[in-house]
Amino acid sequence: MIFKLIIILFSLGSLAYSQQESGQEYRRSAIHNGNLVKTVFGNWGVVGQPAYEGPRGAWINENNGYVGDVSLLVGAEVTAPNSDGEAITFHSVVVCPVDRPVLGGMEQSLSGSPWGFEPVAGYMNENQESIAMSTNPSSWPSSWPDKGSDWNGQWNGFFGKDVQNIQQESFYVMNDNNDQEFNFSQNNQWGVEFKPDIDNPMLNGLGLEVKVRGMQWGQFLAQDCIFWLYEITNTSTTDYNKVVFGELVGTYVGATGTDDSAMEYNDDWSFFDVNENIAYTGDFDNDCSSNPNWVGDVGMVGYAFLESPGNPYDGIDNDGDAITIGGAPSFTESDFDSYTIETGDDIVIIDEDYNRQVINVTQNNGEVLSLVTQGKQIEIIIGETVLSEGNLIDENGETSINTNAYDGIDNDLDGLIDENYYLHYRQRKEDQDGNVLFDILNPKSYIDYISGFGMNNSMIDESRDDAIDNDGDWDSEYDDVGQDGIANTGDLGENNGFPDAGEPNFDQTDPDESDQIGLSSFDYFVPANNFPHSDDEAIWDRLSPGFFDVPSSISNGAPTSGEDGDFIFSSGYFPLKAGQTERFSIALLYGENQADLLSNKQTVQSIYDQDYRFPPPPSKPTLHAVSGNQKVTLYWDRIAEEEEDPVLKEYDFQGYKIYRATDPNFNDVRNITNAHGIIEGYSPIAQFDLKDSIDGYFYPSQELFESSQGYTFFLGDSTGLVHQFVDHNVQNGRTYYYAVVAYDNGDPESMFPSENSKLISVLNSGEILTDQNTAYATPSSESAGYSINNIVDLDHYGPGTGTIIIDVVDQQKLTGNEYELTFFDTSSDEIDNDLDGLVDESSDEYVPITTFYNILDLNDINEEIVLSDTSYYYLQHSNISVQDFILEDLNGTLIEDSEYELDFDNGKIRFLEYDNPLSLTTLKAKYLYYPIFKSPYIQDSPWISESYDSDVFDGLTLQFANDWNTDFIDAKSYWVSDNDQNYIFSLGLQDANWLNPPVLAKAMPNDYVIVFEDEIGASASLSLSDFPDVVTTDNFTNFSVYDLTSQRTVPYLFSDNNQDGLIGGSDIIYFYEKDNNEEYHYSWNVSFYDIDTQSPIQYNYGNGDSLYISVTKPFSHRDTLYFQSIKPFVDNNLASNELANIRVVPNPYIAATKFESPLPPGVTSGRGERKIEFQNLPSDALVKIFTSRGQHVKTLYHDGNIHSGTVSWDLKTKENLDIAYGVYFYIVQSEYGSKKGKFAIIK
Repeated sequence: MIFKLIIILFSLGSLAYSQQESGQEYRRSAIHNGNLVKTVFGNWGVVGQPAYEGPRGAWINENNGYVGDVSLLVGAEVTAPNSDGEAITFHSVVVCPVDRPVLGGMEQSLSGSPWGFEPVAGYMNENQESIAMSTNPSSWPSSWPDKGSDWNGQWNGFFGKDVQNIQQESFYVMNDNNDQEFNFSQNNQWGVEFKPDIDNPMLNGLGLEVKVRGMQWGQFLAQDCIFWLYEITNTSTTDYNKVVFGELVGTYVGATGTDDSAMEYNDDWSFFDVNENIAYTGDFDNDCSSNPNWVGDVGMVGYAFLESPGNPYDGIDNDGDAITIGGAPSFTESDFDSYTIETGDDIVIIDEDYNRQVINVTQNNGEVLSLVTQGKQIEIIIGETVLSEGNLIDENGETSINTNAYDGIDNDLDGLIDENYYLHYRQRKEDQDGNVLFDILNPKSYIDYISGFGMNNSMIDESRDDAIDNDGDWDSEYDDVGQDGIANTGDLGENNGFPDAGEPNFDQTDPDESDQIGLSSFDYFVPANNFPHSDDEAIWDRLSPGFFDVPSSISNGAPTSGEDGDFIFSSGYFPLKAGQTERFSIALLYGENQADLLSNKQTVQSIYDQDYRFPPPPSKPTLHAVSGNQKVTLYWDRIAEEEEDPVLKEYDFQGYKIYRATDPNFNDVRNITNAHGIIEGYSPIAQFDLKDSIDGYFYPSQELFESSQGYTFFLGDSTGLVHQFVDHNVQNGRTYYYAVVAYDNGDPESMFPSENSKLISVLNSGEILTDQNTAYATPSSESAGYSINNIVDLDHYGPGTGTIIIDVVDQQKLTGNEYELTFFDTSSDEIDNDLDGLVDESSDEYVPITTFYNILDLNDINEEIVLSDTSYYYLQHSNISVQDFILEDLNGTLIEDSEYELDFDNGKIRFLEYDNPLSLTTLKAKYLYYPIFKSPYIQDSPWISESYDSDVFDGLTLQFANDWNTDFIDAKSYWVSDNDQNYIFSLGLQDANWLNPPVLAKAMPNDYVIVFEDEIGASASLSLSDFPDVVTTDNFTNFSVYDLTSQRTVPYLFSDNNQDGLIGGSDIIYFYEKDNNEEYHYSWNVSFYDIDTQSPIQYNYGNGDSLYISVTKPFSHRDTLYFQSIKPFVDNNLASNELANIRVVPNPYIAATKFESPLPPGVTSGRGERKIEFQNLPSDALVKIFTSRGQHVKTLYHDGNIHSGTVSWDLKTKENLDIAYGVYFYIVQSEYGSKKGKFAIIK
């Protein structure tokens, strides 16, 4: 019988895949700093380099480096003809062009060009110097080469389009097309000219492409690690049957920048924990004081091996997870016994696509059976040929594994490839001296191809490219989100009822769906330059499975000395067929000591075991920081409150914390410890959380509390949420770093609360890079004469009785534009407010109660755009006003809206058809847009749980005092009559509870007037007895009721005690209002009372008499308000008067000042920033500085920004020389006048 294995190999396209251009010119670097681990890395496959660009595997402090270099190794066995046509089998190991000491020179051509991995073009913004980082949108390319146009402007995330569950993620691609060692005969000792792709002679190397991701989480349990994931794809047409992946690690505890003068690398020690699959390095004397830039204690760094390549072809459950499915045999010791092929035996042959076929031996003893398996010719003499594979061999008293366990061939014809006694039955590893590292009896499952037992176990030979949910964890309720990984986008595959590539818990996003072979070798070498970078065969030998070379400086698991040693660890062998992708991942992690390091390894393993779906914190708010005079104003948006946790599938947002520091890493507020005294947390300057029952300290379960080692989390005091904060505890001239982090409420049984990261990077150049939720500010006084009118007038058209105040939040964002403020209400918002399944129905939602507000910017936007057929173009703004959008060509010719599709909400446009003649031509888009559209955040809104403030737009925010309840306004309700006295009246609501069902009276937000006439017949009451049915009567009265707000007549029911059609002292008018749809609404009643019930008086009302009734009214669709933003200006007279306030800070300057910034990370020489400030200057100021002898030193210029009256001086002359100590004089010149002064510089 034939067993056909269906292999889906094309995760990245067809075999004709064409590699992108690559080379040194695309090299970029970046810094990962998403938690306490901070490291520079390069997109040519190296971590910890380039050393001059930032921290080198640093932990906590950016100058505390632990890593020299970490880089990828990929080796393959290749057979190709040499120039004589002889087939040569050789090994190509692709390295990264790392800067490190090596043995025998670097891997490069005779001309010096590096051979190895180089970055691929198109995966970064090539106009910048940064690798693409999720936290830095300016580093992203305009389009991703491996994605469609709908990904333009979106993050190319591990979990999908713009899915940033990972708090900081990097992404780049490299290939080996520049590694030409074996592609041209003159480049190698074998004289081979191997071309990996028969269809593309330009493809060099092995045809490998590597996608690399770095991932960091900021939660305190995960804040000490960074993950590195490698997806390695064979883009050639060559099948490689023996491949190995590995990592080269250059240890260096004590590294800072490029300065190696301290030689801190000479006392490192390393070891390998075979049970935990982690190598770790420490400093032997735990003292890095010889490096003057080191700060604080010395910890340890670990390299945890998490994910190895899988082998989906060998028929063996390499990773031991098939037991969860069951229904498969497990290896026994006898399975590794050798045996002789006899007549009648069943054997298995394998074709080159790994399909199995069982054949029965019919030949007699002594006859020869010729067959082909895996493309190799085999001859068997029946009754004589002995077969074995992966069995134990005893040679000269030493036991070893049969070497055919590593050749990628099914040598014993049972359908299993490379079964191994020491891997698949008794897991045993020994070091180079034969010492047993561990020995565990752990039989693995396999497929019995002869009986078929195990064929239905989906976790044997599972693959992340087979289009099968092998482990069955894909959930249609939560995971059927389509190929972009995002719910509710309507993309391909969404809600189709079965898993698709890109969806959660399936194939590439599910590490469990890989039959991982695990760590197979570890090689420690001393000294660090004992690495043969240019010798592929020597590296291949070190990567060979079963090779475990551990340090001789370790005794009983503890170091006896320190040394300069590095190591390699690897996983192999496995096949990598044409088009196939395999994966490899490690975690770089840290700890205070070995115990803390291994504890953190458990967290790392937990994250991996959850498919990297570590429950993320809420989305990061977008933070703005505004410098002021002795203050900093912060404001942020609400996105954190509005999004569901993508892992837990619930809304678990709880609050915000605000952190302020003078250190960009916030180390000066990192001061909260666990029970062991190890610092784990940070102190905020303010915290705001939901007003609910979740507050105080988080109380975890015993297990969770122990895992945190006694650390816990403060959830808040139920203060209620705000989105603005003014920090007055600041000093002018000093730079402060801020972070607003959103946090969730956690789960006492399974997880701690988590909060956003606090990412700020200070580059060697001094440039400061912030994340979405971080900012920095240097408070300063405004320029001399700075003035602003904080009162903004509103023109109100409509009935709403509430008040609105416009506050200035960010003076630097004020536009001076005109705006229109409108509202949605329950009758017009297209929402089922009362959850009865009906939208804006004329019954329950008829009463217009405010739900949303809009701000329309009335300033015309004129934008030149270029559309490319049906690809979306993103306009500068979203929330486009539908009726105000016009598209024209440059000649002003209108383009009909039938030619294009405009997504008003998201601000994107495209042509509806391909080959539109206007495609790729410049067009003009004219429109208005809403800075705020359908915002529900109105103070005291009944529709949302937290509504203490409204959104900020263009530097402004609105304070609403809305009349949410419709109440009688006694002061604005009155009689107009010639009578000396009038009936007392009241306005009320009386539900008709006697009816079944009851009819509820509605508090209609309208003003009314009852108009009287001399004669009966003005109008007639509806029938009270037939209510709620509308039945007209002949019961005429001398009055009519009008709705002044809606400008219409109001039908009514008149309870007329005297039956005379006139108002009397005990009569009641019930309003039964009719809308435009001829539907009636029972609302107010007006009751009349005698002034003196003992002596009632009949008041006669007639022509000219009226009763006006007024109520409070919430803002609604009937209200429109207009206002114009203000802009600050310079008051000339005030500027002249304030010249007297100009001062120099500090004065005197004594050696240094606390306002000065330290050296950037990685910079090891110099004293850092020096500066003094001239404060309270006018915006056009020119500051001339002179020595006491009158020599001109330098002239400083104000930049014209009226929001700051400060100019800094770096204490350098115009020749860029440091100034001498002494007394200096200055002259400030301005159109508003001049000011003279002096200051002192003291050593």
